[in-house]
Amino acid sequence: MSEQIGAVLVFVGLFLATSGLLVFLGRSLRVLLRRTERRRLLGPAALLLAGLVIGSVPFAAQRLYFSIVGLAERERVVNGRQSLVLTGWDRSDYSILAKKPGLEILEMGNADVTDATLDLLAGLPKLRELTLNDARITDEGLHKLRELKQLESLRIARTGVTPEGVAAFLADAPPTFREIDVTGNNIPTSILRKWKNAAATGDDAPPGEGKAPAPERRYVN
Repeated sequence: MSEQIGAVLVFVGLFLATSGLLVFLGRSLRVLLRRTERRRLLGPAALLLAGLVIGSVPFAAQRLYFSIVGLAERERVVNGRQSLVLTGWDRSDYSILAKKPGLEILEMGNADVTDATLDLLAGLPKLRELTLNDARITDEGLHKLRELKQLESLRIARTGVTPEGVAAFLADAPPTFREIDVTGNNIPTSILRKWKNAAATGDDAPPGEGKAPAPERRYVN
């Protein structure tokens, strides 16, 4: 069901329900004085009921759609990688992620995504690209992302992370990590430049593995 049709049905339902309610209340007052005319309440009562039913159609249709189609329009394969776009997701329950262990690319830039939501990412061992722009995450959530051992790219623009949190994450980021976007978080460029330059010299290579240069790192600030 298109958004335009849904909006029209909600408006029509609201109009009918309001009209029916007003007429119902008006006649109810008169019926209280003249009990013999109770049948006159049937019309406005039916109008009120019709308004409620019509107004609820878009919401019921949406629930039915998701129960049948699921995430079809939000799931795709990008360069051979399983991708899921939940940005704009109109439901507060993200438990659907528990059913996607093979997910490699996830976009979840919503204001209702918090540090607690990120606990669900523990079940995504193959995750490589993560977008959390505009989410309500803090340094606590950023700390949790260190456990994503295959993570390569992270976008956390306009979130609640701090320079200290970003520096701590980059100092102990997954070995595959090479790209970060921290736009709008007032992160000093010096922190990001230090992380980028460390890859060229191999200074942050794990002990015993020498100083072989890591893949080029990129940042957006």
